[in-house]
Amino acid sequence: MFKKLAVLGAMAMLVVACSGSATSAPAAASAAASPAVTLEPSEAPAASTGGATGRTVDVEIAAGKITPATVTVKKGETITFNAKNVSDTEVELIVGLQPDVASDSGDSLKEAEEIAPGTSKTVTYTFDGAGPYAYGDQVGDHYAKGAKGDIILQP
Repeated sequence: MFKKLAVLGAMAMLVVACSGSATSAPAAASAAASPAVTLEPSEAPAASTGGATGRTVDVEIAAGKITPATVTVKKGETITFNAKNVSDTEVELIVGLQPDVASDSGDSLKEAEEIAPGTSKTVTYTFDGAGPYAYGDQVGDHYAKGAKGDIILQP
């Protein structure tokens, strides 16, 4: 008698376990169908990745020029800037509050320094304040010649 009850109990647990996975399958399928990251066409970077690490924005730096000239971010978003030196001289990328970037000093700055010609470095920044934010290259007279960009902060 005890063996029959044990077998019936095991079968009941199996039925419950199977029915639980059947109800969660549609939820898993719908989660897989929804996109991980949605970017508006105006803010689509040259390369992007979604997920917990945020997205990546490719930035090309020449002596006196940065492309793109503006990047749009959402408040609280974490962006990794992949800074590629497309000039024949050393450059850098600094990201932070606009007054700190303009003066090349301040606690808000994150920097990728000494980027040699033809190479790349990254800077990761979380935009969790009120802004305004910017980025630029303060090597020599690069910033004064136009190697700067604006970061548009959206709520």
